Amino acid sequence: MAGVPVLVLLGPSAWEGPFVAALAHPASGLTIVRRCLDTADLLAAASAGLGRAAVVGSDAPRLDADVLSRLVDTGTAVVGVVPAGDSDASARLSRWGAAAVVEADPGELGAAVRAVARAVPTADRPVVDAARSEPAAAGRVVAVWGPAGSPGRTTVAVALADEAARLDVPAVLVDADTWAPSASFVLGVVDDGPGLASACRRASSGTLDVPALAALVREVRPGLLLLPGIPRAGRWSEVRAAALSDVLAAARALAPLVVVDLAAPLESDEELVFDTAAPRRNAAALVALEEADAVVAVGAAEPLGVARLVHALAELRDAVRGPEPYVVATRLREQALGRRGEAAVAEALRTHAGVERLCAVPDDRSALDACLRRGRTLAETAPSSPARQALRGLAVELLRDLGLRRPVVLAEGA
Repeated sequence: MAGVPVLVLLGPSAWEGPFVAALAHPASGLTIVRRCLDTADLLAAASAGLGRAAVVGSDAPRLDADVLSRLVDTGTAVVGVVPAGDSDASARLSRWGAAAVVEADPGELGAAVRAVARAVPTADRPVVDAARSEPAAAGRVVAVWGPAGSPGRTTVAVALADEAARLDVPAVLVDADTWAPSASFVLGVVDDGPGLASACRRASSGTLDVPALAALVREVRPGLLLLPGIPRAGRWSEVRAAALSDVLAAARALAPLVVVDLAAPLESDEELVFDTAAPRRNAAALVALEEADAVVAVGAAEPLGVARLVHALAELRDAVRGPEPYVVATRLREQALGRRGEAAVAEALRTHAGVERLCAVPDDRSALDACLRRGRTLAETAPSSPARQALRGLAVELLRDLGLRRPVVLAEGA
């Protein structure tokens, strides 16, 4: 009788050969359908449905959180094998999604094989990191997104994080735009030091924790932190889905509010290429939207912008199951829409996209230009600006809905 089909990828340990031989023995109840050469081979075999489970060694080359996440996504359970006494490796594999972790003592390989054989049939679901299983004890994530041609995504993200800090809710702004990162420029942060890419590398290697993330963020001012984006758009492949998920989990523990600035595209890249193990450029947006406690969708308050936003909201609902977004229409101009422009935009979005609440941001170009020149926020440069007042009102609403702050009465120019 054939055993449970498994894939195997172990590292260069001296006991790797004898261990695999013992796994292959009929008495183990397992059938090794493929002894993989590397992680790419492992992912290809898992995508083809060749194994019910994958037995992976903690020292396997290029094994990281992204690889285990992709294995789990294919429906392949993961059983990790670590050297006896290596508690760090055991914790790392569990955090990455291994359903079970077995310690292998070179002098007692038989016991390790039996433990693996017992673990494989019951490895139905990954172990979830405790930090993610208790969201009530963590900060809230707000994802700021909008379709192509929607101006002001970064301006909105920066304003929300800044206004939250001014309302005594510390916030960390994460620039996760893998196409055109710009939050550092908008905030006048010119340091090209480590940021999101470094955080993702640490997450992939299992070394990212709250203190490590705290060392990577910049303090823009008290209460407002920035995790800079990738220094060049061409480095988007360093922002892997599983790694970004760990970065967001650490950010939740670092601050009560996490605001994530995202790029527009939501296409799933696997549908566009043949190599399903390849990095996904849009994974950052998809992961952040999936994990967000609130989504802010930004569009332009002009006829073409509204049409794009209507279609984009439908795309968003198809791509991600999440809360109904807070919709923001930027650059509201009487010249483009007439005196009843805000009402017209609200009516169009309500009729064609079912949007019941809208934040319309007036096009205060002089104030916004001054912000860019000085690398400052609207609250610092033009506190009485109509654009600032609209975004401050949105921040208050978000914080109230997320349970981060009681309702407040806004004073004019506050």
